[in-house]
Amino acid sequence: MKEGVLIRFLLVALPAGLLILGVGAVFYSQIQAQKEPADPNEKIRLEAAGLQQRPVGEADLSRSLEILSNRLGDRDSGKAEDLEKAAFWLESTLGGGNIGYLVERQGFELPGRELRNLVAELPGRGRRDEIIVVGAPYDAADGDAALASFLALARAFAGESQDRTVRFVAFVEGVPELEPESRGGYHYAMRCRSRGEKVVAMMSMERIEVAGGRGQVEFSGDESARYLIDSAKGAFTRVASRPVFGGVVADDAFAAAQGTAAGISLAGIPVVRVAETSSAIGPVYATDLQSLVDVTRGLEQIVRAWANP
Repeated sequence: MKEGVLIRFLLVALPAGLLILGVGAVFYSQIQAQKEPADPNEKIRLEAAGLQQRPVGEADLSRSLEILSNRLGDRDSGKAEDLEKAAFWLESTLGGGNIGYLVERQGFELPGRELRNLVAELPGRGRRDEIIVVGAPYDAADGDAALASFLALARAFAGESQDRTVRFVAFVEGVPELEPESRGGYHYAMRCRSRGEKVVAMMSMERIEVAGGRGQVEFSGDESARYLIDSAKGAFTRVASRPVFGGVVADDAFAAAQGTAAGISLAGIPVVRVAETSSAIGPVYATDLQSLVDVTRGLEQIVRAWANP
């Protein structure tokens, strides 16, 4: 009798044990896959990119502003040739021959046009499956300073992996007057969702005016970004002198707003919109580089805080 019980126990326990071991092995392999780089040359690429790393400074910002303002023309998404020239310059600047990132093209279509976002990724160390996105539109009429700041941030992080993965994404904003679903931010965010990627925060740099120290920086988002807004304002003011304001905007109002962040929000990803406003009356023509350095260093502090919780 005892022998029969033992045999029945073994017949049940052995398959169950093998099943548990198999499930455990699959689970372990998935965890390891998240930690290990898919690119066998990742370590070498990061070391090479690190040679191009520089802190945020006036020289890089000035050069980017000069190219964006004087050489690349009107980058409106309806002007295909100028927009394509800007995209090639951005890809070259972010890429291996310059700052050192691998740049991915993410194309999408609007009626009569083919557009693309540009994605440069800095893989994380311990929590590489958790992603922080830093984005800026490269076709905005008033986006020169924001895009120059975006590139300075990408260079400041070059080769320096954080705990979480950080992605720098140059978006095509599209036609602001159209629905948010027409914008590059929406298409990028939906692609992240379709891939099952864990995007924990996005920062959308939509307007920086370089207002000679007179402006304020606004951080806004919908309810899903409440914590991110508070943490962004706290991190920014630790290193930057510019006053900040902003907070949670009603979900429907934020989704209906113009700009890249509205499209990202519609895709269900928490996003903080960054916009600098000038207290001056009328347009500000003088470029205050030290002011732009101050703002960009504040934004860098936000990214470091989010990427290393």
